Amino acid sequence: MATLRGLRRLGNGATVEPSPSLAGPRAAESPIHDSIRSAIRRRPGPETLAWDQGFQDDRAFCNIVHRANSLLSTGPRTQAGKEQSRANALKHGLCAAVVVAEDAELVQRRSVDFFKTLRPQNHFHCWLVTEVALLSIRIVRSERIERRVRDKVAIGAELSWDDDRRIEAALLGGSLGHRPEVVVEQLRKNPQGCEWLMGRWAMLAHSADVHGTWTPEQDQLAFDLLGTPAEFRRGHKPGASLDFDGRVVESANDPAAVARREIAALRDRRELVEGLDEAARSLAMSDLGDDSDPELRRLRRYEATLHGRLRWCLAQLRYQSPHQEPFRGLMTTWLGQQEPLSPEAEAPPAPAIPEPKAEAPPESAGWLRPIHPPFDLEADEVPPSGQELDIPAILASRREKRLEKAQARRESRRRQLERLRA
Repeated sequence: MATLRGLRRLGNGATVEPSPSLAGPRAAESPIHDSIRSAIRRRPGPETLAWDQGFQDDRAFCNIVHRANSLLSTGPRTQAGKEQSRANALKHGLCAAVVVAEDAELVQRRSVDFFKTLRPQNHFHCWLVTEVALLSIRIVRSERIERRVRDKVAIGAELSWDDDRRIEAALLGGSLGHRPEVVVEQLRKNPQGCEWLMGRWAMLAHSADVHGTWTPEQDQLAFDLLGTPAEFRRGHKPGASLDFDGRVVESANDPAAVARREIAALRDRRELVEGLDEAARSLAMSDLGDDSDPELRRLRRYEATLHGRLRWCLAQLRYQSPHQEPFRGLMTTWLGQQEPLSPEAEAPPAPAIPEPKAEAPPESAGWLRPIHPPFDLEADEVPPSGQELDIPAILASRREKRLEKAQARRESRRRQLERLRA
C-alpha cells in the first residue's frame, strides 16, 4: 500500500503510486480510511512521464490528505475543554473583542460607577459607557503589564546582558549575505558584534594557514565581512586597502595577513565601544533605557490604540452632559442582570411615579424623550418638544445642502478660471 507522501499527480489530475524500482527513502506508512483510499486513482509507471510535477499543485488531492490527517487530532470535545483552550494564545487581551470571564464582574462594577458620571440618555450612550469602562480596565492592565516588562528588562540587563547581545549579533549576522555593508556597520556598534566578526576572521585566518588560500565560498564570506559591494568583487581578491584616490595601500596577496589585520582593527574597535555598551547596560538596569525591547514597543502600540478608542467614545458621549441624571430605565447589563444605579441597594423602594404620556411629555417632570437617530443631529435639526423626529426629511435636507455646496464650489472655480483667462 502506498503512503500519502509517496503518491504523485499525473497531468490529467489522476494520482499514481511510484514504481517499486525507484530508489530513495520511503515515508512511514500512514493509515488511510477506505473511503479516502477509493477516491485516489492510480496508474502504473509514473517515472515514464516527464511532465509529472508531483501532487503539491493538486489542491483537491491535498484536501484529501488534510482531511485524513485531521482525523488524528480533533481538539477538545467538551464545553469545559473548549472554554479552556480558547485562551491558550492569550497574552494580554488588551485589544480583544471579548473579555475573559473573570473580568466581567470588574466591568460591571466599573460601568455602574461611570453611569452617574457620564449620565447616558439613550441605549447608544449606554453602550458607550460600557465601552469606556472596558477600555479603562484594559488601559490600567496595560500599564501594569508594562511595569512588569520593564522590571524584566532591568533584571535581564543585570544578569544576561552579554548573552542577549551575543544572540542579537548572531541573528543580525545571519543576514550578512543580503546587506553586508549595512550589517557590518551595525555589528561594529557593540563589543559583542565585534567579537562575532573577529570569530569569522579567525576561522578564515586558520583556513589560510592550513591550505594557503581561500575557497570561493570563503572569498565570498571575506567580501561580506569587509562590506565590499557586489559590483567590485569580480576579478579581485578580498582585503585590498585603497585610499580615497583609488590607490592600493595594502595588498591582498596573503589571505592570512588580511584576516589578522582585520582582527586587529576589530579589537581596537571593541575597546572603543565597550564604554558605550557599559553605559547602555547601566541605563537599562536603572529603567532608563531607550525602550528598544520589542514587547515594550508592542505594549505602547496597544495602549495608544486603547486611548484612541477611549477618546472616540467620550467624543460620542458629549462628555459634559447637560442632564441631571441618567434616563429612567437605562442601566448596564453586562452580566444579563438589572442592577441599581445607586449603591444603596438595600434602601426601600421609592414610591412609583406615573409615566408621562408620549404625546405630551411634561417638561416640568424632568423627562426627555429618547431620540435614536442613526447619526448626530445638528442644532437646527432637533425637533421641538412634543414633535416626532422626521428622519427622511432631515436626510433630504442634508442632501440638498450638499448639492448647494457642490454647486457653489463649481461656481467659485468657474469664476476663478474666468479671472485667470482675463
